[in-house]
Amino acid sequence: MPDSLTIALIIAVAVLVYRLRTIRDNLAGQIKAARKLRDKTNNKLEQVLTDNQVSLDAISDAFFIVNSELEISRFNTRARETFRDQDLIGRSLPEIILHPTVSELIQSLITSAKPAQERLILPSSSHSLGGKPSEGETAWIIQLTPLPNLDRAPLFCIVLRDVSTEHRADQIRTDFVANASHELRTPLAIINGYLENLVDDDILEDPAISRRMLTTMRKHGNRLSRLVDDMLVVSRLESGENTALNREPFDLIECANDVIERLDQLISSSGAELVSHFPTEQTLLNGDRFYWTQVMFNLLENAIKQNQNRDLKLTFSISKLSDNRLQIVISDNGIGIPSSHLPFIFKRFYRVDKHHTQSDIKGTGLGLSIVKRAVEAHDGTIEATSQPGIKTSFTITVPSA
Repeated sequence: MPDSLTIALIIAVAVLVYRLRTIRDNLAGQIKAARKLRDKTNNKLEQVLTDNQVSLDAISDAFFIVNSELEISRFNTRARETFRDQDLIGRSLPEIILHPTVSELIQSLITSAKPAQERLILPSSSHSLGGKPSEGETAWIIQLTPLPNLDRAPLFCIVLRDVSTEHRADQIRTDFVANASHELRTPLAIINGYLENLVDDDILEDPAISRRMLTTMRKHGNRLSRLVDDMLVVSRLESGENTALNREPFDLIECANDVIERLDQLISSSGAELVSHFPTEQTLLNGDRFYWTQVMFNLLENAIKQNQNRDLKLTFSISKLSDNRLQIVISDNGIGIPSSHLPFIFKRFYRVDKHHTQSDIKGTGLGLSIVKRAVEAHDGTIEATSQPGIKTSFTITVPSA
């Protein structure tokens, strides 16, 4: 039999083992609880980061967080889109913007370490902020806000807001007012000058001179009337009223024949030849017939008036395309449009020939602008091509009824 010392030793070992097992089980429980807490904390952290990123991505402007060296540590989806999906983390803003003026401005704002906002106008081809070279100038608002960062290196929030659309709209309004004022002032000045001569210089006693003056005044009066009508049409199309067009199915061939009939006298007097190619069956278009009359009338009248002293041949065709669309093509063999002018011919008041005389009264400069906006209001497209002296064509494609 074991002696009492051995028994005591066995009991002590058994108690020690039990306590060690208890400690082990407690430690295992604590470790498991710690892991759960860690996973829960990580999940919460990931959720917070996700929520923060979702919030940043909801911002419609390009958003960055940078340090004093302009290195990017955070950005949103709009920022990535602005810089064409480049990898931005760790890169510096000057490296991706590629415009010293922007970089210097941001650096100066960071140096001041105060909330600030600046506006910049930039050529679209001189930076990497998006935009096409054909769009001309781009406008940007740059906002900088210092972020509290305790004792660590300072951070800054930068927001790049693209206001190019508003900038171009302001330019268009300014140009429209200036051009409209000029276009209205010219015929008014001529009419008032002739009236002054008629009243003050006793010219009324000479019927021949009076008739010549009154004829010129009538031409300029008609020009004023048409200019006002064209400006109202452009204003309606650009103000959003194009969504309230009087849309209804109508026969495009019948509308085209009406336009030709209205221009018959002008075609005959100019010695031009008009050849039409229309489908024999009815061709329905769902749209506002008034605007389509304007479209075809303006294109044909422009071709005739710009080629008064030429052996002019006009071709007017309407065809059905395979994808349920209609195509209208108006072409001529006149003097054409120089390639340098083609990108601008649909702008308001733009003229290829800017020289006018009292005896040779040109159009209002709004005809092609009305054409383009009317076509686009009907979900169509228009394209102009020209080989001066050979062939100039306007091709319109629009969904059929």
